[in-house]
Amino acid sequence: MKIKFITLLLATCLLFSCNGQEPENNFYKIERLEKAENENNITAIQDIFDVDALFYTTELMPVFGRIGIVSIYEFIFSRNDIENVDYVVDSTNIIGQLYFEYGNLTTKKVGKDSVSHPFKAVFEEQNDEYKILEISFGEEDKLIKELPEMLKPTGIYNVGQRNFFYDKTQSGNERLLSFQIWYPSNHDSTEKQSFRTEQVISSLSNFLGLPTFVISYFSKIESNTISNAQAVPDEKYPVLIYNHGYGGFTQAYQTVFEELVSHGYIVVSIGHEDESALLIKENGRVIANNPDNEVYSKRAPELNGAEIGRLQSIILNSNNLADNNDAYREMLRLTPLHNESTLLWASDVKSVIEKMKIINVEDDNLHEIFDLNKVGIFGHSLGGATAGQMCFGKTEIKAGINLDGFQFGDLYENDLEVPFMFVSSNQEGSRYLRSLTFIEDSKQDCYQVTLKGFSHDNFTDLKFINEGDKEAMELQRELVKGFFDKYLKGLSVDLKEIGNKYNRLSISYLKLKEHSDYKKIDKEP
Repeated sequence: MKIKFITLLLATCLLFSCNGQEPENNFYKIERLEKAENENNITAIQDIFDVDALFYTTELMPVFGRIGIVSIYEFIFSRNDIENVDYVVDSTNIIGQLYFEYGNLTTKKVGKDSVSHPFKAVFEEQNDEYKILEISFGEEDKLIKELPEMLKPTGIYNVGQRNFFYDKTQSGNERLLSFQIWYPSNHDSTEKQSFRTEQVISSLSNFLGLPTFVISYFSKIESNTISNAQAVPDEKYPVLIYNHGYGGFTQAYQTVFEELVSHGYIVVSIGHEDESALLIKENGRVIANNPDNEVYSKRAPELNGAEIGRLQSIILNSNNLADNNDAYREMLRLTPLHNESTLLWASDVKSVIEKMKIINVEDDNLHEIFDLNKVGIFGHSLGGATAGQMCFGKTEIKAGINLDGFQFGDLYENDLEVPFMFVSSNQEGSRYLRSLTFIEDSKQDCYQVTLKGFSHDNFTDLKFINEGDKEAMELQRELVKGFFDKYLKGLSVDLKEIGNKYNRLSISYLKLKEHSDYKKIDKEP
């Protein structure tokens, strides 16, 4: 890998005290970049950087590759607030085929004082032209070069993963059907999947409207998952079905998936036509969705408006059951498209369960490893509403969790038939997503859990990787695993003990089927 090669050469240079070299014809190679920046010339920028170039600063995570670096310059040029840049070279070095320039970059922004930063640029001659292999801006000891690491699973199994994709003629519900399965494996390999592939990064950036450089480093983070690993034979495991939030994608909660699998679960994460950021095909290639598509774009405005805001505020703030009921009923009346999406996603879940029955019989690797008598479901946001939608009436689901989702769909008119847990973010005060309406009429154990200091986005890997809140991720892994251990595996788990372990976790309400005093406040956030 080039980054290791460059580091080795730098160490060699320091050890043998390489002497500086004067530029030929008094021309420094960084001047090409200076000219391109001052002219806002993206074409020239593309030509200057190597396809695998590295970009370091004191403020951004490392940016890998020409595509990501070009996106930085596109973002900078779009702001149109830089008046002039000036690179001044103080020293140079030549080490083998590499040429180094060191100095200061002075940037003058419109209406502001000039700012200077040290820079280092590493060049390599390619076809009679020097390309930048690495460039950094800022004091060397303050540069961000270390990538975040995913949390290691704590269970005994390694983690295998497969992709499944069916077109509309094969799916069973006339929709594209895409899902990924993570499963227990005894196979070990140093060849782990990257946290995100470059195709996923590109599609995700476009869908979310993020410049590629913001998440380009995801492709260099190693996950704990092995593609197509051999499953543990002659064993059956409970199956957990996951649905992401609206506009999310199937890998959004992979840190939790890997933990669950390491402890003997199978996780099946489902993508949804038109409403996921992307769908992953069997060969790993990506079908990128556009947020301007007719289905997705129509739903976004539905939650806007003063009346919807007023109703949601009641649900987020009031402990009055009657008020909660009235607010939910009216909100559901005003959100027909979100209710429709919840039903469509539930249809996808049912189709996936039917496919799993076939895979369980016919797939050579995953043969008979699904315990389809122990199926749980969980999800985030609209995926959480989908979990609730699957847990009443005649259902193959045995337990479910809604992670921070307003409960759209038909559950309001029905009763939960299986143990269920509503988990809500709680960023401030006592404001959290109350589920009294559904706990009241539940026929099985039902919990309201709040997580202090959590935002809606805390229920994804992206928040953890970007901001490094390790405890928040550990808490979620333990909470989700503890709930399913209790209700799918029949283990003796006291969820209150998890609450006692983490100050950020509160069980606000619970209903236990065997207690006549079925509704009880444990502790408010």
